[in-house]
Amino acid sequence: MHASLLVYVLALGFYVTLASKQTADKDALNFQLTSSGNENYFYRDNITSAQVLLTSPASNATRRLVAALPAGNNGALVYFLPASTNSGVASEDKLDITLINGTLKSTTSPFHNVGIQADILVTANATLGVTIVGSVRALRDYVEGSGTMHSIFNYSLLSHSSTEVRLHRQYINSTAVKLHGRIRGNEYKSVDLELSIPTNSDARFYVVPSSNQSTAGPPPRIDILVHPVSTHDKLSRSIVRVKVLTNETSLTGLSSSEFLLFPDSDAVGSNTALQNVLKGLQEVEENASAVNQVSFLSFQDKFTAGGWRFLTYFGRDTMIALRLLMPLMSPSAIESALGAVIERANSTGALCHEETIGDYASFVNINNNHSELGNAPFYDYKMIDTDLLLLPALAHYLLDLPQGGGRAQSFLSKNASLQNGTYKDILNRIATYTTGRAIPFSLSPNFSNLLSFRPGEPVGNWRDSNEGNGYGRTPFDVNVALVSANLRALDRLVAAGFLDGAGGVQDLGGVAQVWEDHAESLFRVSVPGNVAEQRLEDFVQQVGLGSMLLNSTNTTNNVEFYALSLKDDGSPVEVLNSDLSFQLMYGTNISSYFMQRVVDALTPYPRGKLLVLQQYEESADSSCQGLLTNIGMVVANPAFDSNRTNLHVLDRTSYHGTVVWSFQQALMAAGLARQLGFCSNDTTAIDTNPMGGERPVWCGDSVLIEQLQDAQARLWGSINGAPDERFTEVWSYVFNNATGEFSVADLASLSPTGTESDAIQLWSYGFLGLVDPTNATRQGEV
Repeated sequence: MHASLLVYVLALGFYVTLASKQTADKDALNFQLTSSGNENYFYRDNITSAQVLLTSPASNATRRLVAALPAGNNGALVYFLPASTNSGVASEDKLDITLINGTLKSTTSPFHNVGIQADILVTANATLGVTIVGSVRALRDYVEGSGTMHSIFNYSLLSHSSTEVRLHRQYINSTAVKLHGRIRGNEYKSVDLELSIPTNSDARFYVVPSSNQSTAGPPPRIDILVHPVSTHDKLSRSIVRVKVLTNETSLTGLSSSEFLLFPDSDAVGSNTALQNVLKGLQEVEENASAVNQVSFLSFQDKFTAGGWRFLTYFGRDTMIALRLLMPLMSPSAIESALGAVIERANSTGALCHEETIGDYASFVNINNNHSELGNAPFYDYKMIDTDLLLLPALAHYLLDLPQGGGRAQSFLSKNASLQNGTYKDILNRIATYTTGRAIPFSLSPNFSNLLSFRPGEPVGNWRDSNEGNGYGRTPFDVNVALVSANLRALDRLVAAGFLDGAGGVQDLGGVAQVWEDHAESLFRVSVPGNVAEQRLEDFVQQVGLGSMLLNSTNTTNNVEFYALSLKDDGSPVEVLNSDLSFQLMYGTNISSYFMQRVVDALTPYPRGKLLVLQQYEESADSSCQGLLTNIGMVVANPAFDSNRTNLHVLDRTSYHGTVVWSFQQALMAAGLARQLGFCSNDTTAIDTNPMGGERPVWCGDSVLIEQLQDAQARLWGSINGAPDERFTEVWSYVFNNATGEFSVADLASLSPTGTESDAIQLWSYGFLGLVDPTNATRQGEV
């Protein structure tokens, strides 16, 4: 549907909107998903991109509307509460807020404002409870911060009547800024929430402005008055039109055809498995929908992490998603993702974890005593894992995949737009920085020379909290998997002549070898069998699991696994965890001992037979304690930790506790397939993974190979237990003691902080490029 071209010329000399933005895109993305008790609506065209979330009518939760736009990471949050009777006609009808099909679309208004609009049906008198207009980061702070928000983010009531209400949020500070040598104009950025009554609606507003008109005062009272349902006729409904607009520049999205390879492209060649996957993504409706979802998160100048909470740049999420999806992706899409990461490197060579933009950037800059920066983006460099993910992805693209063939020169010589220098210049700086951090351990391989979180930072890897790492500061994934993977990738890029080296370090492979030989052993945990049994029994009781999960066989052998992290004194955090996936996906010189620990981890959680896994139980050692449930693989199992506090720190209510993260399942499945592929010619593989060295010794161990294949089957049995959650971010469980089964639970309903899951998450779409070896069918086609 095409909107007519409208160009407004204002007295001030401003154009309302650019002419090129006026025609709606007939190929707009427009889809809906139900997740975690919410209805999620997604829309993107050549004018705007937005997600709108409404509480599902079936939910008992407070009715809530969220609108999130990648442009400036702006949006609005409204809680709708039943109205008290003194503001209008009383109603005993249940209050529901539903979006009317076909009304979601882009919209524009004067002064370059663009955004999203939709009509909602209101079933009973309602009052606007907590309402926030502005940065999505401010929305997240309120939702996940026990209902608190800084008053600096308050809005103004710009205008109101019985048929229109406009709430306005001007940026805290958007002054002229010189950034990377370029002058930004004196731009007054803003966000607006506009509520209006369409002509076919019988609703009205009742507004009582605040006695204190400043943003520091209490909010106005805004009621929505409707006629009782009993008086409705077929043509009279209580409809409210909602618009959320900003004058931030909208991002240009990548369409699904721009994101994916075509099945008959030269880059696919004779890879039949890849051809079949790409055809399935085009021809199977469910798969095409998933491609549209990941396309919604992908833009020409960056990829965004997930919606609604993370519709902005995150480096780690981008690079892990890229590594999983790269075999399917077009060269332009791959280079968009790689370029976004390179552009945001700092002057030392560290990589950006998160980009803060829009109004929240003003807030951060002010708090950092740099108000003169206005709303210039703030780049966060605190994560230590992010630094190590780029070069492995780049090497895989340029040296392994056909898409990268012949593209190194043009890509590496590209001039950066966010800083000075070519991509090659920046990459050489990154290489020098990351190699320099690896040298001390290579010279003296002891705990004190491992990579720990940066001084003063409580976080540093994907388990984004003190609690998530069991209060250890030296993480397993970084030290066992990522440091050596980064060095190996750099060694290959230098040997190919693509990069110059790393500050004079000649033997990059030798440095990597020291890490591979020594780091892993520092994380080994061994718990005596009788102690493990006692701890397991205590764990099951404390967290409310059924005794049937203990099985009838007691543990007699020592229970061995890898620590989640190391504490400041070098002692292990004795939490079985899923981060073995990083070594499987990025490592090339993995020991038989490590692969046996993979087999052990891919057994039922916390131990015993689960109905969906029974067909695979014969191969599982009954003394093993693992991570698999019938609804997915949990990312932590603290049952054997001598610090019993962690039983509740890392429980099913914790964001990184005994919960299921979809990307971790994808990484584990992809990594295990990669390692097994080193031992055989896998005709179902769509990725290209050269060994980078000699064939693993354990490839000759037929017993271990069989155990790994059985573990792979158990993993996929677990993954397939929750197909509807596959592309979401994270979920928890409810355990049924009568049946011994787990069922999916919404984390937000359990979390004490209100942490919720995104309906779509970039790295969860790694499943699009995976093949289930138990049925040789790509996931989504079954």
